[in-house]
Amino acid sequence: MKRIYCTPDDLLRIRVGAPLGAIAETMLATRVVQRRNVAGFAGWRSQVRGAMPANFGVLADILPADDSFLDLITPTRGARSISAGIEALHLASRDELRMELDSVIRSRAREGQAPLPAWTAELSDRDGTARRTVADAVEAFHSVAFAGRWSHIQTYLEQAAERMAHTLATEGVERLLADLHPYVSWRAPVLEIHRQHDCTHDEHLDGRGLVIIPSLFAWPQPLTLMSLVDKDAPMTVIVPALRDINDFTAAWGPRAPNEALTALLGRTRAAALQVIAEGCSTTELARRLGVSPATASEHASILRESGLIDSWRHRNAMRHEVTTLGAALLDGNLGSNVRIA
Repeated sequence: MKRIYCTPDDLLRIRVGAPLGAIAETMLATRVVQRRNVAGFAGWRSQVRGAMPANFGVLADILPADDSFLDLITPTRGARSISAGIEALHLASRDELRMELDSVIRSRAREGQAPLPAWTAELSDRDGTARRTVADAVEAFHSVAFAGRWSHIQTYLEQAAERMAHTLATEGVERLLADLHPYVSWRAPVLEIHRQHDCTHDEHLDGRGLVIIPSLFAWPQPLTLMSLVDKDAPMTVIVPALRDINDFTAAWGPRAPNEALTALLGRTRAAALQVIAEGCSTTELARRLGVSPATASEHASILRESGLIDSWRHRNAMRHEVTTLGAALLDGNLGSNVRIA
């Protein structure tokens, strides 16, 4: 169990944060797929393990199912898309990654676990190959793990964060903490996070506050993360957004056909937007649509000019991903506060 002691200043500084983003959720999914007792994810785990990318071992080395995983979430949190997350990983502080590596090395030695592979030492070298190796592995596993549903899941997590923020604003911080999760207990001034291991670990926030974030793949207990380079930064508590099978269905369910979107964009261009929601290059888009690369490029250009996708060059390929507006159109969730230019 972890006991987090909150001062009155901490309670004033508790807030609900935005969802972690694509790269962080992919890293958490890496841990879940390696577990055996994951009843809520059994079907997902079976499908993913049947299509595991060849370079998954890179992620398994640094993100095992136990608690001694390398925290690359804190340095990249807030990056909504895979591309933004990969850029954040490349730009992460050398000192921060070195401190994270040292922390995991000490933890594994203390628990009698195998040490990190030698190649991980190069992660603190910004110009080395290790970060590119991890980035490639994350990108490959993301495509398998989310199977084109990321924009839907992202919307689900954003709505979960909005509900939590509404509770905080209308009913107060104590109500938010009391209803946070079955594995969390609030007994003022202590927030208790129950874990599977028996040891108890105390944390004193001393006015730093908490950021609470809902997550799909923080499972089954909440996770706590802290910056090793900024001692004044708030602790992050990552809370499972799923409580039961109905939540899983809502978060993961297949996207219903959107005939209005087809009428708006045309069948081929609507199909292009759906393919791009999975993250793809122009060549991959052409292959999936059964058109020439020139035609695929033209579709992508029109979608980009409409504000529905973003594009960037990665090595020798042009990569595409949906924008917030594009995701809202795909999910049929275009609220009154969203306008098409």
